[in-house]
Amino acid sequence: MKGIAVGIVLAIVGLIMWLTTKEVDTGVVSLHKAGLVLAIVGGAEALFALLGLGKKAKK
Repeated sequence: MKGIAVGIVLAIVGLIMWLTTKEVDTGVVSLHKAGLVLAIVGGAEALFALLGLGKKAKK
């Protein structure tokens, strides 16, 4: 259950970063692209946590 919550929070924060930091330019990394990566990782985390929960229910 904790993995699902972490994944959802990461996805929401990533989407907010992706949508709001398009014009922000740092010298090292683009916050726009980092937000997209964070959203993808958060979605994957939530999905894998849900799959793990489903496998536990089948046993």
